Amino acid sequence: MNANARLMTVEIQDTEAPEQAENELQRLARVFLRSRYSIWLTHGSAMVMTVALFTLLLTLPFKIAFIPAILLTHRIGIMMHEYIHGIPFRRYANCLRVLAFFDGLMLMFGLLELFRATHLSHHHWLNSPGDSAFDNQISKDRPRMRGLIASLEVTQHLQFYWEALHGLHPYAKPRRIAFCAALTCAWIAFWFAVGRPDIVWKLMALTAFTTAVPVSLRGAVEHHAEPGNPGFSNEYKTLIPLFNLNKHVHHHEQPTLPWYLLEYHTPSPLHWRHYFTYWPRAYILKELVLMQPMDKPSRDRNNRRQWSGQSDSPRFTEPSVVIPATPG
Repeated sequence: MNANARLMTVEIQDTEAPEQAENELQRLARVFLRSRYSIWLTHGSAMVMTVALFTLLLTLPFKIAFIPAILLTHRIGIMMHEYIHGIPFRRYANCLRVLAFFDGLMLMFGLLELFRATHLSHHHWLNSPGDSAFDNQISKDRPRMRGLIASLEVTQHLQFYWEALHGLHPYAKPRRIAFCAALTCAWIAFWFAVGRPDIVWKLMALTAFTTAVPVSLRGAVEHHAEPGNPGFSNEYKTLIPLFNLNKHVHHHEQPTLPWYLLEYHTPSPLHWRHYFTYWPRAYILKELVLMQPMDKPSRDRNNRRQWSGQSDSPRFTEPSVVIPATPG
């Protein structure tokens, strides 16, 4: 009898041990994600993807590298989104330096700096006048072909570029755009000097396609819905991970929360197919409209909510700031 009891005890211990080990690993992961060292997930991801992108472009024919390069270019942009919100560094000036470096490296002539400005405006005036998405909604009343062209992110950014250089965007700094354009020219000169001018047109093609297609698709699914929908943003599943940017409601509620802490804040996120169907439904079939403005008092209240267990990192305990102060 005692032998049977001992045997049962050993079996219970054998089944509990892996579960306890798994729970301990989950606890350690949660502790790490809330530590000051977790931000290296962002720095590291940006560096690894950048190295992978240029390895593809330098070693493979473009027709083979194109699809993985598009996926990498899109996700490098999503990592830059973290720097736009001032998440990886306590000093926003350091985030600006990273953005300027990538603006030049990706040969964007200041378009990344422009996106920084329009994106902060988007958060400040979400789905209302002042938000570029709201202003673009008006363009849907144009003739169909003109409306389709105007709805593409690449077209909008070229228009914003002209406006920003003439001081028509409140968070765009013309001299920073000019500085980033100068960095782009320096990188172009570098690629010509080392005998790889092909990298110039390849990077420009990747940027144009990424902005015109995946970024446009994502912009449509994130903030469009059927008329009468009371929400301000959608959340959706993805086929290929987007560093949690698809958990978009949470991102707008706490815009300075790192990507690896975002969670779904809607009970039923959209199916991944809607990532591909919402753009034609919004701009061709015109079944969808821009969602409602976010209630500002609610946004501010959510931004000031402190995360438990974050006391060792001021980045997570101080009130979130949607629009960081921009020097110069």
